[in-house]
Amino acid sequence: MPNTDPKDAAPTAGHNRWPERISPVVFLIAWTGITAIISVLFFKSMDESRVRVRGTHDVLLAAKDFMAAASDAETGQRGYLITLKDNYLSPYRKGLATAAIYLSALEVMESQKPEQLTRIKELRTLWIIKAEELAATVELAQKNEIEAARAEVSSDHGKNLMDQMRRVVSDIEAAETATRTEAIGEQAVLDKQLFAFTQLTTLAGFAALIYLLFQARQAASELENEVSNRQSAQELVRERAEQALRMRVMNRELVHRTKNLISVVQAIVRNQGAGSPEIEGYVAGLSSRLVSLAATMDILVRENWDQVALADLIAGQLGHFSEDVGRRITVSPGPKIKFNASESQMLGLAFHELGTNAAKYGALSMPDGRIDIHWTEETSSNGSVIVLYWQEKDGPPANPQSKKGFGSRLTGSLVARAVGGSAHVDYLTGGLTWTLRFPRERHEPVSDDFTGDDKITSAELPHKNSAATQPAPTPQLDPTEKQ
Repeated sequence: MPNTDPKDAAPTAGHNRWPERISPVVFLIAWTGITAIISVLFFKSMDESRVRVRGTHDVLLAAKDFMAAASDAETGQRGYLITLKDNYLSPYRKGLATAAIYLSALEVMESQKPEQLTRIKELRTLWIIKAEELAATVELAQKNEIEAARAEVSSDHGKNLMDQMRRVVSDIEAAETATRTEAIGEQAVLDKQLFAFTQLTTLAGFAALIYLLFQARQAASELENEVSNRQSAQELVRERAEQALRMRVMNRELVHRTKNLISVVQAIVRNQGAGSPEIEGYVAGLSSRLVSLAATMDILVRENWDQVALADLIAGQLGHFSEDVGRRITVSPGPKIKFNASESQMLGLAFHELGTNAAKYGALSMPDGRIDIHWTEETSSNGSVIVLYWQEKDGPPANPQSKKGFGSRLTGSLVARAVGGSAHVDYLTGGLTWTLRFPRERHEPVSDDFTGDDKITSAELPHKNSAATQPAPTPQLDPTEKQ
């Protein structure tokens, strides 16, 4: 049997899987680049549609102003022939000059449209004839040949010219209106396509990120197994040191990439929603909830993606209220409990919704408003139950909303399902009270040093200007949300 050194035969399996672990990172980088390129193309197409809409608007205004100037010139001519007063010559001459200016502007704006340019040339021909007719009658009147001038005006020649010009202008306006309608339709389609693309790429990016986090956990598990197989104490110490270093580097890199991805997603959806009030509301809510997820992910990575204490979770989500904690916000920890990753993310989003709406519409929107957060243990026929309370006091009256939005579902059925319990909201004159009940046995005690009498103070919270706790605007959802 060959003699094999355990040092040489040990951890090769983990090293052979590094290409598999790098692939999600490559996907994330490619996803970011492709998303940016396609978004730029979308925005370029949308800008082109907007330019077309603005162009048709300018043409319609110029055509309208041309006919107004032509009418002013004819009105001035008629007034002069009737009264022979020179003050009528001023609007006559101004109308002639203004009409010529707008006619030239139409030629420039429609220079790339052969059909429209043909109509404008026809309009110029008619206007030249009309201007000559106006000038001839004014000249006859100035020579005191009043009867001849009035006879010319009494004929239908001038009226027919004006009618023909109105017909040509009407054709120009109809063509521009059709172009404008088409451009607006294209812009609406692009808006919908960009919105759908943003949702798809966001889901793809987060799927790759979750897979990368899973690979990181799997890599950590393999490294631990490799270390346990070492025969020598010296080799064991060295491998553990290398494992710890790799894990620290990997965790820092994951946090960095997570925040970068969230920033990219926020930039995309904010640009996509600009100018559309309906989408801007969705963008504000999505950005705010992404920041909340980032705060929870910071805690999970710090805890090696394991269990998170309820007190730490509350402190992370109240980071941007640090000045009010201990003064207007009282957090009284109860029994020592913790949550897994999925429960922590859902509960963190629920606390974010409650805090944001309290600041905008609830107790924190009033000078004397207060919030009391505490949890206790109760005994029932089914065993021990944890009861978590969010109580708002001295705030505006809380009234239930007829329309239930995502925030209501988040603080209701979604968070209740995540922790295996139930959630309820009471609407009181001094503010709402949110109660969450869940079984104690699902959540093992946390091995920390705080007691049930400890208070969470502002010193324990993340700094309010840190990246993970920056507040983002979110729509009001029920008493917990309105949107």
